[in-house]
Amino acid sequence: MPPRSLPLLIAAAALALGALAAPARAQDSGQARTILVDEGGSYEVLVHPDFVTILYLPDKIDKAIGSDTTSYEVKPIGPNSVALRPLKADARPANLALATASMKVSVVLRVASSRDAAMTQVTFKRADVEAELERRIVEKVRARTAELEAQVAAMKQQRDAELPTLADEVIAARILQRRELRRLDAIERNDDNVVIETKDVLFLGDDAFVTFAIENRNRAPYRVATVAMLDGTRDTAGVVRVTSDAAETAGANVLGVVRPGGHGQGVVVVRRATDLVGKRLTLVVAEPGGRGKVVVGRIVLR
Repeated sequence: MPPRSLPLLIAAAALALGALAAPARAQDSGQARTILVDEGGSYEVLVHPDFVTILYLPDKIDKAIGSDTTSYEVKPIGPNSVALRPLKADARPANLALATASMKVSVVLRVASSRDAAMTQVTFKRADVEAELERRIVEKVRARTAELEAQVAAMKQQRDAELPTLADEVIAARILQRRELRRLDAIERNDDNVVIETKDVLFLGDDAFVTFAIENRNRAPYRVATVAMLDGTRDTAGVVRVTSDAAETAGANVLGVVRPGGHGQGVVVVRRATDLVGKRLTLVVAEPGGRGKVVVGRIVLR
């Protein structure tokens, strides 16, 4: 499995199991409701003559006794559930006593003022059982997350150990394909007296590494934000690195900083440079927002 996919797997597992671990009340929606019961209690359920309301209990129902059998119809539809419906729209509130081996609840039946307010499903669950289930799920989530994080760490360690060898193999293969250093002499400056000069190009295989120097004759720091190598309007620049003698760090969205009166240098990687041999390229260096742009033309790779 690729290293990048493991963090996504961890997140997916946590979300999936975490959803299961959420309290039962989160299942409530529309005309369905879940009620957590400690050992017993009294709970109101809104019903309507247009609907059959189903009550679900966690185990076999031993007793189901209604206080008004003429106004409410109560029928068992399985060992753990009963169906009920008011027989008339003006039925007065009534009581339905339900008893199982693990809980006793008293359900107050009340006719809802509208169809939308009535319940169609009500599920009673033991609060202690749900809490224990939630605890076990949380423990499993933690254990699985720790396991996946350990796998990620092991794969990262293995990748870090293999990367230098892999990089050496790639560089060696490119050197055998082509290794050539050629001089470049294009130079330009902007209105702020910042000078950019291309120095040379190193061909390694199909790629070219173009180096350039920066001299900042301005009184303000020159913060390099973008470096482009244009073939017409197409930017052919790949990886870009900038360094200088400035004490100021680059910061967000800045490749490097050249202090007033200071010098810096950079390199831009041009992929598949063999396709650009003989063409006129343009190096464009700019500060954030395109300020202080320096455009160096007449760059030809040979």
